[in-house]
Formats: sequence, C-alpha cells, structure tokens
Amino acid sequence: MAHQKFDVAKIERLEDEARFESLDPDVMWAALGSPSPGAIVDIGAGTGLFSRRFAAMAPGAIVYAVDTVPEMLRWIDEHPDPAVSDRILPVLSEEARIPLPDDGVDLAIMINLHHELVDPAASYRDALRLLRPGGQLLVVDWSPGNTEGGPPQHIRATAQQIIGLLENAGFVDASAHPGLPQHSIVTARKNVQ
Repeated sequence: MAHQKFDVAKIERLEDEARFESLDPDVMWAALGSPSPGAIVDIGAGTGLFSRRFAAMAPGAIVYAVDTVPEMLRWIDEHPDPAVSDRILPVLSEEARIPLPDDGVDLAIMINLHHELVDPAASYRDALRLLRPGGQLLVVDWSPGNTEGGPPQHIRATAQQIIGLLENAGFVDASAHPGLPQHSIVTARKNVQ
C-alpha cells in the first residue's frame, strides 16, 4: 500500500490547536460512546496533542503516547502539560509491534495515521492485541475527495476500506461515523470471549 510519513522538520505544525477545528476530539469521543477508559494507547501520537486532549477527557486514565520517531517523544517530554503530563507515558515503538503487554488497554486511538502505515493490516492486528476484550479502537484519517491540505489522494482510504481491514484483523462492530468535515471516523471493538 502507498504511504507517506510525516516530515519531522514540520513538528511544530502538529501542536497547532487549530487542528481541533477539523479534528474535533468531542466528535471522536461521541463516536466511541463517551467511554471511561482506564488506559489509552495513542498510536502515532506525534507530539501528543491528542494524547493530552484524550487524557483530559478521561480523568485518571493512563495514556501511552506511542510513536516510531524519537524526536516526537522528546517533544512530549520537553513540553509537558501540568494538568495531564503525569498520566502520559511516551513509548518508542516499531510500526507494527508496540512494546506494551497484550490485553492492557481499554482504548486505542489512531489519528491521521492510516495513510502513513506501511502495512496497515499488521498495525491493526497489533492494536487488537493491545486491547482488553471489549476494548475499542478509533481510527480517524483523511477522507478521499477534494479537501484542503492533507496527504495525496492516492494514499487515502475510504471508511469502508478501513472497516474491511479492521474486520480482517479480527475486530468486530466496525462502523463509520459522521461528524468531521475532511476525515473518516471508524470505530471497532475487540470481541469479548
């Protein structure tokens, strides 16, 4: 699959809170059914902008801010948010093998990451491994079509394509949700067995 990694030289762009205008965390949280997770993994966390926001939305939750780029994790360490930084744990990872235990988190989030993945199927299988039975996954990524900015059209996926990948990885209840003007929102769940 075609993919495109984020240019680390533009790291400060990831911290622009204006991103919340088109990527509203409240809309994402509502798509998840306003959960109460005890542990969250933000896969592809970048500078932790969404890690911090989700930590604030889930008081008491530990948030593992996972990224494959050491500069991103250094940014998180060097720019703490006193309100939540004691609950955000940066984790250096390989793309499809996150060094966290099986069945250890209630919620996995992947925001604007799908188009960067070299092997989405492997990444989704690893996200499934991390979730406790009944745990949820949130995937938000650029929709195909005429949108300002974002990655090239040929590396974008439809919500239905993402759902298919999630179902093939073993997720259940995968569904698309409305609410973001330029992005697809897809949620799925790890089966309770």
